[in-house]
Amino acid sequence: MRIPIQITAMLCLITVSVLADEPTTAPSTEPTTAPSSQPTAINWDQAKDHVGQLVTVTGPVVGIHDFGGAAVLNVGKDFPDDTRFTVYISEDARTDMPADLDNGKTISVTGTIKLYHDVPEIEGDPAKITVVGAATTAPSTQP
Repeated sequence: MRIPIQITAMLCLITVSVLADEPTTAPSTEPTTAPSSQPTAINWDQAKDHVGQLVTVTGPVVGIHDFGGAAVLNVGKDFPDDTRFTVYISEDARTDMPADLDNGKTISVTGTIKLYHDVPEIEGDPAKITVVGAATTAPSTQP
């Protein structure tokens, strides 16, 4: 059986057209960049922009306030300034706070930021608080 040349040519064009639409490589289902498991590092004055996120916040301790065993570290600015960042340490965890932590030290703390009375705060695990150096600004004091 002979197939006319015109039909053979049409079949070749259809085959070439179909093959041209097929990808030459298999599509990748892998992400193009690996997701980061490390928390984002931010300065204390950026904390309000990261509520609900796991971050590492760095800043100077400008006030340490005792509340019947629990402690609040004010970072960047002291109470009552509502632009401050705070680290809350429960009474149970307070004994594990770094020994060299005091006013004027710069710390880094890792945790999830929440708002407490409209102030960004991390409920601190003392194991996740690191003293990284002396403060770059003079600490303020609470009257």
